[in-house]
Amino acid sequence: MTLAFLELNDLELRLWQGDHLVVSEPGWALLTEPPKVGQQALDEARLQPRLANCQFWQAFSTDPMPGATPVARHHADLAYLQLTALKHLAPSSDFVIGVPGHFERADLSLLLGLMDAASLPVKALVDPGVLLASKALSSTPNLLYLDVGLHAVTLTMIQQGAQLQRSSCLIAHNAGYLNLIDRLANYAASALVRKSRFDPLQHASTEQQLFQQLLQPNQPLASLGQGLISLHHEGVQYDVQLPETDLRAAAAELVPDVVKAIQAASNGPAEVLLSHRAQRLPGLIDSLSLIPGLVTQRLTSASLLEAFTALAPELTASSTHNQLIYSLANPAQATATATEQLSTGHSITHIVQQGIAVEIKAFSETTADDFGLILDAVTGQWQLAPGNLSIALNGQSVTEPCLLKAGDAILAGNQTFLFIQVR
Repeated sequence: MTLAFLELNDLELRLWQGDHLVVSEPGWALLTEPPKVGQQALDEARLQPRLANCQFWQAFSTDPMPGATPVARHHADLAYLQLTALKHLAPSSDFVIGVPGHFERADLSLLLGLMDAASLPVKALVDPGVLLASKALSSTPNLLYLDVGLHAVTLTMIQQGAQLQRSSCLIAHNAGYLNLIDRLANYAASALVRKSRFDPLQHASTEQQLFQQLLQPNQPLASLGQGLISLHHEGVQYDVQLPETDLRAAAAELVPDVVKAIQAASNGPAEVLLSHRAQRLPGLIDSLSLIPGLVTQRLTSASLLEAFTALAPELTASSTHNQLIYSLANPAQATATATEQLSTGHSITHIVQQGIAVEIKAFSETTADDFGLILDAVTGQWQLAPGNLSIALNGQSVTEPCLLKAGDAILAGNQTFLFIQVR
């Protein structure tokens, strides 16, 4: 079985096999006969608005939904339809799934049930914030991950220690891209009315064109709504470009709330990991730069895949399928430990015998037969290797090379040696 990674974000569900992006599509459905999902549904969403549904990943449940059909009785059915469509794109694969921040345990159980019904074997469920934190190598005590979907903004708090542990997740519902897009569509329509006396919202075809041009998640570093918008109606082209003031006005209610949530969650020096989607919120990065003690790390659209690729063996090491991973070993902690060990290794300068200190480099040349003192040229650490004499390091017998640090004592035969640092 090959390994596939699926990120469940309703703005762009992304599926990878190896380093290949198989598909990136929105969480959208159209209740036609038969139903359409993903990009096909989005392409007709404003042409048939009464049949369109983009709530099924946000309101993920088996509760009856408005507009239900025999094929799609509830939102879970629509999610199932999108998952089965993905199955044909990644056949014979085990799946690791990056789950949305707002999913509770009931949602995760339902998701696993749908994956099983679709014959999509799940190896693990993992929190994307924890996965990305493992790659960030942050030294700040407070680490946050900010992401945006169609309907919500999520702020995941991650505790730093020997483990990177998701502690909580704040959800701002009805504050995602869709809310901004509707506002920007109204700004664009007003501008075209003033300029050309043409209202694109009065025609389904031009409303669809406007909607799709505003919703462009595959432009990670661009601000939402930037660029020239070109609409075509009855042989006429209508162009409009939204000014920066409109972009910021559209986000004026959202960005301050996000900033306040980050301030409350950080409670001191902190680092925020910004998804490529979050970076497109107009004015957000400028606002975050004003928070004292806050460091921002801008992730790319490839960051999640890179983190997954690096940790795939660890994520799939368990023989148990369906494992839920909200905690991972902290590479930053391991790096700090390694650095400390390196420093300690360098700190040994002398060895003391019968009250007399001798430079360790000179001493090592005279004891090679009795026991070996070996300097690693790369790390600068001294190692102790067994020789002709029976050796004990800090009271423990030595049978193979081991690392030394200042303060260690060895007993070789009937002689005692102490390793020290002379400053």
